[in-house]
Amino acid sequence: MNNIKLKLQANKPEWWIWATTLVFIIAALAGWSDGYDIVMLISAVQVIYFTIKEKSLLAFETQVRIVYFAYTLFGLWISLRFYFYIPLLLGTLMVTFFDKCSIAMVLKKMPWNKN
Repeated sequence: MNNIKLKLQANKPEWWIWATTLVFIIAALAGWSDGYDIVMLISAVQVIYFTIKEKSLLAFETQVRIVYFAYTLFGLWISLRFYFYIPLLLGTLMVTFFDKCSIAMVLKKMPWNKN
């Protein structure tokens, strides 16, 4: 089993995107409803950024952002948003502080990502 160690990567722009997203998830869950919209916007921008950076929608890093963005869209349903954003909060905490991403772990197992 892998040990989970604190791994802050503040020298990477991607880390700052996750950290900023985390702040707005916390704000949204604390009651600031505009936070949900900002999380969705940041996530959409990540998809665009990584599509351009990786030059592909099929690149692994882009796939992770697409799945994350799709999950953030549950924030559009007011009655469901809180319950869907709790796991999003936990996952974003893990990627921000420990560089562990559950979405990436699942996507690595997909047949199209085997090579």
